[in-house]
Formats: sequence, C-alpha cells, structure tokens
Amino acid sequence: MSAAAALARFAVTATPPEALMPIIAPAIADCFGCILAGADSEVALRTREAIAPLGAGTAPVFGTQMSLPAPHAALTNAVAGHAWDLDDWEEPGNTHPTVVLLPALLAAADLHPADGQTLAAAYAVGTEIIMRLGEALSLDHYARGFHSTGTLGAIGAAGAVARLIGLDEAQATHALAIAGSQASGYTVQFGSNAKPLQAGFAARAGVEAALLARVGATGQAQVLDHPRGFAGLMGDHDPSRLEAMAERLGAPWALDQYGLILKPWPSCGYTHRLMTAALELRPQLAGCLSEVAGIHAWMPDFHHAILPFHQPKSRNEALFSAPACLAQALVTGGLTLADSEAAFWQAPEVARLISLTSVTPEPARNPTLNYDPDQPDGLRITLADGTTLETTCALPLGAPGNPMSPEALADKFHAITARPAQAVHGLLDWPAAPDISLFFKEMAQ
Repeated sequence: MSAAAALARFAVTATPPEALMPIIAPAIADCFGCILAGADSEVALRTREAIAPLGAGTAPVFGTQMSLPAPHAALTNAVAGHAWDLDDWEEPGNTHPTVVLLPALLAAADLHPADGQTLAAAYAVGTEIIMRLGEALSLDHYARGFHSTGTLGAIGAAGAVARLIGLDEAQATHALAIAGSQASGYTVQFGSNAKPLQAGFAARAGVEAALLARVGATGQAQVLDHPRGFAGLMGDHDPSRLEAMAERLGAPWALDQYGLILKPWPSCGYTHRLMTAALELRPQLAGCLSEVAGIHAWMPDFHHAILPFHQPKSRNEALFSAPACLAQALVTGGLTLADSEAAFWQAPEVARLISLTSVTPEPARNPTLNYDPDQPDGLRITLADGTTLETTCALPLGAPGNPMSPEALADKFHAITARPAQAVHGLLDWPAAPDISLFFKEMAQ
C-alpha cells in the first residue's frame, strides 16, 4: 500500500481517543487567539487586500467583517494566525500544525457543517499525518531548507479536511496525492512576509485538494513515497521509514507521544530555550544589568541556521534573532506583541546587550531529535568584575515537559487579543458546539 493510501485509510477510519482532548482543546483555543491577534498584522492586511478583488464568499475571515470563498478564507486566517509566530508547534515534523489545520477545517466547515467532535477528530488525524510523515522524512527534510509547516502541513490539512467533509478512502487518497503537488515552502523565507504566507498556502492547498478529490479529480497514489515524488525529492529517501510510518499511525497517537509546544513569546521557537535560560539567570542580575560585559550562548547548528539575524533591522528579522530575543528576556523578563511593535531590538539597553552577545552553533549530536535532552542550549553571562553566571535549558517554557499553566495561557489570550482572560473559558467549550462554524463566528465578535 502506498503512503498516501495508508494515510487516507487512517484519516477516514481512525477513532481518536478522548484522552487526546486535553491536548487538542487548548491548542485550538490558543490558535484561535493567534488568528484574532494577527488579523491586523501587516501581512494579513496585505493578503486581504490582494485577495478581496477575487470575489466574496461565505467563509469568515476572523477578526474582520470580510467573508471569502473557503480556500481563500483558509489562507487568510492561517496567515493571520502565523503572523506573529505565537502559534504552537510540534517536534517530529518541526511544523506549526494547528495554524494550518484549524483555518483549513473552519473554512471547510462553512461548506460542510460539522460539530465540535467532528472537528476534533479531523484535527487529530491531521496532526497524526503531519507528525508521523515528519518522523518518516526525519529532520533532514527541514535541515535541507524546506519549511515543513508548508510542506507537511499541506498534506496533513488535506487529510483533515477529507475527514471533516466525509470523503471515502479512495477520494482521500487522491486528496493527499493532489496536496503533495502543492506542498512547498522554504526556511530561507523566514524573516519576511513569505513565512506566514507559506502557512496560508498550506491551509488553502488542503482545502482545495479535498474539494477537488470530492468531485473526482485524481492524483498518483505513489507521489508521497516514490523516489521522484515528495519523500524522494525533499528528503533522505528511505522506503523502510515510510513503511514503518503506516504501522505507527495511531499506535500510539503522536499527539499523546509528543504533545504540542504552546508558545509564550512571539518569536521563533528556537529562541525559546535561550529565553527560558535567561529567565532563570535574570533574578541574579537584578540591579546590575549595566555590569554585563559579555554574553555567550550555544545551540545545535540546525537551530542556529534558522536564526540568521544577529543585528535585526525589522520586526520580522527580530523574531528570528537569538541575540535580540535573549537580550529582551534579560531586560524585561519576556517578549510581547507590544514590545515588537515598539521595536524592542532598538531599545538602548536591549541593543547594548545584543552587541555583547555571541552565539555558537554546535554539531547536532542526534539529528533525529529536535530538542535533544542531552544537548541543551547554553547561556553564559560575564560581568565586568569577571563573575560568570551560567545555565543550560533543554525544555523551553511551553513544552509538554515544561508547560504553561492554564492561567498563563489565559493571560496570553488577553495580552494578544485585548479580550478578557476569562473569555478563554468560553472558547474552550468548542468541543461541545453543535455547529463549529457558528461557534467560532460568535467567538470572533
């Protein structure tokens, strides 16, 4: 059986366990907050301006009064959700899964009404496809420069939408195959509008692929595992890994095995171990930040490669600057959207610490692991009198092993949306909604 056929069979037949809901429910709520927060971002505004002349539709663009055709709504909502890099991510595929899946599913639900439990099941199979296919391709796919949120995300979104709109196994196979032809994105685009756009393209591709398959459009089932297909051209082709993937689907569920990383700060997740380390050392620097004479950090080389901006010149670049995010954490104890809007990297004290910072890449000891517990990020701060403060961090704040509290997630929602923190409690009721499209429309008002 081809990889696409195996993934399609799983997508349309699997029954996600109720035990996944404590992971899924807050992830959906958190991502919806990110969509609302990003609706007035530069890239979201430009996306809507470009798409509006193409015609109206009935699928909502959250945070606005606009409605668009389902594929365009999926794109614009995903762009907004990923605009500030505040949305969750997962380790084996190295993707931001929810910001692709949720916009795709809500757009599809406008065409094919669904309740909360149907959304949850579709989301669960979408993340399983993304994470297990990511395992099969390994982190080599990302290391080659592919933005896996755009590549794996498109295929996962096709499977999720196929489940939600009730495709059969053959149709779902074609949906996944068609999505494989649209699955693209490059990490070299990071620091520009193209990064959130690539998440949007993936969400749109998932919706379009499933709708095309529903009316009989076909693709080659072997496109995902063929030597001249997705895995063969975009990774270290290993048929045995793809065969093993089929056996691992739902056994256990990847969400249960790996969990999701919910992000406390609007910056690349690879800055977060250093920021977490900075928070550990910050109390020891109370009242003496002016005495910092040098900052040295170290991290795995494939993390370092995604953070090329030592001296950021724009907001987009600052979100992918380890020195800037580290300095901000030392100075203020965190990073907010307001800080980004105020050009935090230009603040005198932050800028001084950036100039004192060096970051050394280290060869990855285990390239199959995203966060290798045996290779944490390290931080050493030297004061003017020669005193050194040093620590390491293996798990950033927000990781399953170092989670944000429910109160912190509610505070995040309030901070990024300006809505009451307690509004999260109502948003978390989405699994019980009889009409998921109507539920989120009302929550966006």
